[in-house]
Amino acid sequence: ETGPYRGDEESARGDVLLTGISSMIETSSPRQAGGRYAFGSGDRPLEGYTIKRAVGRGGFGEVYYATSDSGREVALKLILRNLDVERRGVVQCMNLKHPNLLTIFDLKTNDAGDAFVVMEYVAGPSLAQVLRRHPRGLPMDEVRHWLKGLVEGVAYLHDHGVVHRDLKPANLFMEEGVVKIGDYGLAKLITTSHGSEHSESIGTCHYMAPEIGSGKYNRPIDVYAVGVILYEMLAGRVPFDGETVNEILMKHLTARPDLSPLPESYRGIVGRALAKDPNQRPARVFDLLLPADAPRDPEIRIIGDRNAAPPPGPA
Repeated sequence: ETGPYRGDEESARGDVLLTGISSMIETSSPRQAGGRYAFGSGDRPLEGYTIKRAVGRGGFGEVYYATSDSGREVALKLILRNLDVERRGVVQCMNLKHPNLLTIFDLKTNDAGDAFVVMEYVAGPSLAQVLRRHPRGLPMDEVRHWLKGLVEGVAYLHDHGVVHRDLKPANLFMEEGVVKIGDYGLAKLITTSHGSEHSESIGTCHYMAPEIGSGKYNRPIDVYAVGVILYEMLAGRVPFDGETVNEILMKHLTARPDLSPLPESYRGIVGRALAKDPNQRPARVFDLLLPADAPRDPEIRIIGDRNAAPPPGPA
């Protein structure tokens, strides 16, 4: 579990994996570098919607808070790069519905050719913002609440054949006590070149599983990312950090996480989630919950079974 990850003959050398992963770190598009957003308050870049304000930028574009002509609050995501990649993910996840997932309403293009994803708007804070207010880690009840919502949303994605691929605190939100996962299911893979197994991806190096460098994007990478997020919520810092991207990536490949800052009840859970070999991680994301928080199988009673206990009466 603590040795270097060796997914195949080529990936046995850490420098080869670093070469593959380094190209995946989120970069800014030329439009982002200028500092100004493409649209301002009052603009109507998409028929039926009015921009109220800019919300933020991400690897693929800009996000705005807007209202529809009928008054619905939405988030409009202007796609600035990798349109085909984003379109694949949106189409794949358009009809997924779960309380812990941000809802995608539509994908639209205006007359100028700008593409927008119309999404549910969440006014609550991101987990990244919450973590900045708690540099030594969150209170335990908050950790359990964030983790339970995160796990239930990711489990739903996995049950529908979708791997998130970019789980991180900046993509997690709290809206009226409900955890919401954003940017879920977007196809992060970009066509490989020169026959290499390495693929470009948008992501953040602190949450990247070791096997991503060899082009493996399966459910265990989400389990690994949830393990990193859980560690960060408990300790107030990520398990692997460094002064350079390559230093961080090498630690993902070779370093043993220091579990001593974590409560005893979570050390085994996090240790298994951060296993270098994806086959050694929990098979189900639900296994990252404490037993008291894990979902229970419904009780099955056979009609007419006289030995079955009667259901409890009203309190």
